[in-house]
Amino acid sequence: MKTLLYFEEYESDLSKALRRRKDINVLFIRTDKNINFFSNEYLEKYKDYYQFFYYNDFDIEIHKFKNWLNHKKIKVDYFLNDSEFYMEYSNKIADKLGLDCLSPEQVKWVRDKVAMKDRFNQIGLKTVDYQIVTSKKDILEFMKKHLGEPIIFKPRDLMNSKNVFKIDCISDLDQIDLNLEDERYMVESYCYDQEWSIESLVQNGIVLDSYVTYIPNRTLWAAMDNRLNCHMTVPKTPKYFKFIPKDFIQKIVDGMNLKNGVMTIEVFIDDDGNVMPSELGWRLPGCQATKNHSLSYGFDMIDALIDIVIHKTVDLKYRDEIISVGDLYLPNKSGLIEKITPLEKLLKMNGVIDGEMFVKTGDYREKRRVGNDASGWVQVSGKNEFDTLRKMQAVYDDFEIVSSDDIGGRKYVKKI
Repeated sequence: MKTLLYFEEYESDLSKALRRRKDINVLFIRTDKNINFFSNEYLEKYKDYYQFFYYNDFDIEIHKFKNWLNHKKIKVDYFLNDSEFYMEYSNKIADKLGLDCLSPEQVKWVRDKVAMKDRFNQIGLKTVDYQIVTSKKDILEFMKKHLGEPIIFKPRDLMNSKNVFKIDCISDLDQIDLNLEDERYMVESYCYDQEWSIESLVQNGIVLDSYVTYIPNRTLWAAMDNRLNCHMTVPKTPKYFKFIPKDFIQKIVDGMNLKNGVMTIEVFIDDDGNVMPSELGWRLPGCQATKNHSLSYGFDMIDALIDIVIHKTVDLKYRDEIISVGDLYLPNKSGLIEKITPLEKLLKMNGVIDGEMFVKTGDYREKRRVGNDASGWVQVSGKNEFDTLRKMQAVYDDFEIVSSDDIGGRKYVKKI
């Protein structure tokens, strides 16, 4: 039986799926840097992994790993990474073992938002205006270039919308307290078009299929303002789209010479149906999008990815009637949580099929400035994206969270 090398950043549905597979051996690798992402129970239950020491000399770590493989008489045949943060590190490991993986240039294209946008433009896909910034003066110059329009400031290796700021005026620069001199940050012009997401399976450089996700409100701002923060599968491509999602993704796959894996990409689509790429990930999508598409289409997207990686021909078979499934992230509050709608009640609402709560009464919470800040989530199904959105709105309207600031008394109480 052949062996798959899998970089495991944290316990996930992909981890669980790999452990269920009986047609391959899976060698799990982690680092001492990400080991804290696992619970003690999980680490105790699954000790079948090899650990790299992230800050040690890389060549020494690889030498130790190769000796370990020889001692264990393990021959590695395939490689799978689903980690955004460890994309470069894990692919370097795979490269040293002679496995199919991303080249250093490809890692930049799928990780560094500047290199990514450079590549988009090189292959004929126009993007918003952008540039690297190393000082607030650079930001001011970019603002002058786009006078009267907001701009976006963010890290080049952006993850989960952390340290992303919308800048409308000079005073907004005060919220940026970061070291800009190391060229890790960028700015870009603001795009007013509707944000969507497209997920795609790619085998042997061919896009097998693409799945469209509707995003009513931009994730970070929705999370920060406690607005409707949701995503949902679109069963049929909207008629006004002036592009075919699968063909659009194929152009990117060809331009970046990507071979086997899954892509998730945020795009902007204007009212006339024209598309513009924003940012992609060479990995499974975040939130519950993988589950959404699997349930919508009636297949297992994770198992399809594993089949792709082990070079097993994928035959996509869908349910007769494709539906819309989406995830709604529930509002969160800072302070002592005095009241919150229980999950049991939400699961009884129209269209709700699954969910999870992160918060309970009596918890003390701090709102985080990230796209997935939430008190929990529910998964909702409908005939199409409009039906799903209507049901999500009903859940959102009925959901209640009350918090109070316990410093100096209960002076702060707000109901969503």
